[in-house]
Amino acid sequence: LDIAVAMDVPPAPPQGCFASLQAALDGRAFMGLFSYVKLRKDVGLSCVHVYGPFEWLFLAMLSLMAALALATCVCVAFIFFRRLSKRALRGSHIRDARRPQDFPSIAVVIPCYLPNEESIIQETVEWIMHRVEYPGQLNVTVVYNTPVELPEIQLRLLEMEGGPWPHGRSFKAMQVQESRSKAANLNAAMKVVKDPYVVLYDADHHPDPDSLILLWEKMSRRGVDCVQGSYYMRNLSHNQFGCRPCSFPFLARIIDAEFFTDWFLMKLVTRTFFLGNGYFSGSNALWKTDVLASREFSVEAQTEDVDMAIQQLLDGRHIEFCAESRSGELAPIDCNSMWKQRLRWTIGWDETSMKHSRAFTDTGRLSCRARCGLVWTFLVRWAMTLLTVGAVYIGLPLTTYWPLSDAVWGKSITWVGRACFLAGCGPWLLATLESLLQAPRRGCQGFIQVFFVFLVASPFGFATFFLFNFMLQLTSCFKLSTGRVGAWEVTKRASPAESRKHIDAVMACRGAGASEDIEVGAFESGLKIIVPQAGDLREGADYSPQARTPSTAESSEGSSHVGQALSL
Repeated sequence: LDIAVAMDVPPAPPQGCFASLQAALDGRAFMGLFSYVKLRKDVGLSCVHVYGPFEWLFLAMLSLMAALALATCVCVAFIFFRRLSKRALRGSHIRDARRPQDFPSIAVVIPCYLPNEESIIQETVEWIMHRVEYPGQLNVTVVYNTPVELPEIQLRLLEMEGGPWPHGRSFKAMQVQESRSKAANLNAAMKVVKDPYVVLYDADHHPDPDSLILLWEKMSRRGVDCVQGSYYMRNLSHNQFGCRPCSFPFLARIIDAEFFTDWFLMKLVTRTFFLGNGYFSGSNALWKTDVLASREFSVEAQTEDVDMAIQQLLDGRHIEFCAESRSGELAPIDCNSMWKQRLRWTIGWDETSMKHSRAFTDTGRLSCRARCGLVWTFLVRWAMTLLTVGAVYIGLPLTTYWPLSDAVWGKSITWVGRACFLAGCGPWLLATLESLLQAPRRGCQGFIQVFFVFLVASPFGFATFFLFNFMLQLTSCFKLSTGRVGAWEVTKRASPAESRKHIDAVMACRGAGASEDIEVGAFESGLKIIVPQAGDLREGADYSPQARTPSTAESSEGSSHVGQALSL
């Protein structure tokens, strides 16, 4: 040592430390797969550190997430290119559906909570009667409950039974006196339906003209028990995102883009690779009457459709998705209403999953694949939520603060992290391309939808939606564990004041020559008004039996999108 000091020779660096960063990177064992480099400021050297427990745990979590992301990307790509090839080789199935054949009679059942849907139910019936294409007999039934008597609308529904309706279609209004839920209304309706097939629509749904015939074509071609169509948002201009005064009217467009990605890609991934079946989603679904009537809707479930879907799947029923059969519904009017709606959905999925969890593994009519699919779809999702929280909301901040590079994290974590991000970009790109291919069907609104699909399906849109869903999941678990679920809450669509304000705006644009009752019918096709008392709804509007009913042309003009009326 004295000689070294005398000769001014520096001491040897600590083991595993190097004078330069590049020398440290080159000097790592196993090509740097499981080690990283950290600068020691006290000695000014770059030192190699082998993975510890945290790094191994982080690598395992990222590896699992990357494997799932890659599998999802491959599945989505398969669905996309399969639909693309079918579209190129066969074209649309609508031509086959319209060929002359014996079309059976179909019952159309529309459950309705009258005080909340008094302003839209008549137009929904007229839309289905005049706009929905089906060569066979259609027998429409509105089955409703109301906590208070509403003589005007109830009398109007009775008058509508006399028609006349086009193509010999029939209409019947049925009040369920003891009902307190949509499920009870549906159970009552199924007891009186005599047609061999039944299609269910919510009271705010306006099916596309070819939607029903596409459902029937797929049911007859595949020989299944139920065909479930897709939804989109039809009131795209009056839903606020954000908190006032900093709110913007594009909440419905965000939900519309989310629904598009879900219906045209993700639900088909579940059906094709996991369940081997679709599942019932509540509306725009064609059933064999005897199959649907074999089970009852649960009047206690928050989501009676999910409960019915699981019952039917456990019975070995075959359900298919038909994304091309579309129906427009009304989006919640603001973020608060959306939160309440999605919380009810989340609670419904959780309580139904727990209710039927043991049946998923019991012996019965289901195949092994179907049982594994049920376990994956309804139970494993909780574990996947925790995994995603770790990968996105722990991994993302860490790799933002400490950049994802070989020197900082080592090659293994760096490669897996990048693979996870790139695999997530696959569904983003394919969802955007699919929306671009589908855009001509909806015209201008379809091309606007492409932009919102691009935002929602991106990794950043996924992270945002996942955070929203994670908060819903936490709230659902808290309410279920503490017994604070509460009663079923009606989704708010618009307040009477907002409704009147927009109606006045439409009338001002259209001119004083237009009839007020026509404008009310045209505008409120895009609204759903919540009224706790009957008198509140009747205030300021003419609902008398003598009020003129909108014609088919007027009704279709106002029911496509309210924003078009305001832009005249």
